[in-house]
Amino acid sequence: MTGEGKREGETRNAQLLVLLTDRRQELSSQIHRSLAERQEEFQSRDAPGSHGWGAAPEGSLTLAVVQQQEQQLAQIDAAIGRHKVGTYGRCVSCHEEIALARLRALPFAQRCAGCQEEWEEQRERPAS
Repeated sequence: MTGEGKREGETRNAQLLVLLTDRRQELSSQIHRSLAERQEEFQSRDAPGSHGWGAAPEGSLTLAVVQQQEQQLAQIDAAIGRHKVGTYGRCVSCHEEIALARLRALPFAQRCAGCQEEWEEQRERPAS
């Protein structure tokens, strides 16, 4: 790799790390906010004369959203781990660089768009 190519790679890696850490912070803040709001609702619904938290369908929706966010947070943490060992941003299938636009949209993506599509098709096929 030429000096210029190496610098471009380092710049890309630095951008990707910022992307990951920003997304991680954003998700962490969303989770904390959602849980704090849920706690406030829980306390207000436990007040005398209320019907209780269990009667509210949005309580389970909030928990589902938080669980999804926590799953994404775990995926981001795994991506940060891959970044530390130098494999982040490369497709686990074809080993080519994953497009920066894809990583901006899905910072925890492990496959390029083409390989992801193939992988999903294989998962959907019934076993023979």
